[in-house]
Amino acid sequence: MPFLFSGLFWGVMLVLFGASMILRAVFNLDIPVFRIIFALVIIYFGVKLLVGRQAFKGDGNFSMFRSSDVTMSESGGEYNVIFGQSNIDLSDIDISEKSKKVEVNVVFGSGNLLIDPTKPMKLNISTVFADCKLPHRNINFFGDSNYKTPSFVEGENYLMLNIDVVFGNVIVVEKGQE
Repeated sequence: MPFLFSGLFWGVMLVLFGASMILRAVFNLDIPVFRIIFALVIIYFGVKLLVGRQAFKGDGNFSMFRSSDVTMSESGGEYNVIFGQSNIDLSDIDISEKSKKVEVNVVFGSGNLLIDPTKPMKLNISTVFADCKLPHRNINFFGDSNYKTPSFVEGENYLMLNIDVVFGNVIVVEKGQE
């Protein structure tokens, strides 16, 4: 849970608290920001528990309240980091036969993604109150962005990597520059 002690998390909380104070003072509009966020987190955990995920354990594609190291070399899939920290190595995924898709979701957590710049990849990144550091630029707070590795050629096999970050941070590092 290092994210809960990070400057990004507390900075976002202070901005939301300040915005709610301005709305209350100027428009006499009382929005309980912290209560809403807390309620949404509890609802999310409840739904995850109902569908069979255990709150304090994880499997190969799910990390909650823990740190993990993962090497993805199979067909792709989805990986979720919630209130945790994960190092995910995507440099060994084989795309010689067909294009593959990987989805990485980070909520109130931290993720380090290792990619191979010699493999064709297309990254779609979406951040909400979050930070994503790419090899050549950063996305802070809100935003959507795309990034292609230097070896990406339209029409050839490639790895599609969708990264969604909410109240967290992700660092994408090219292999050989870690």
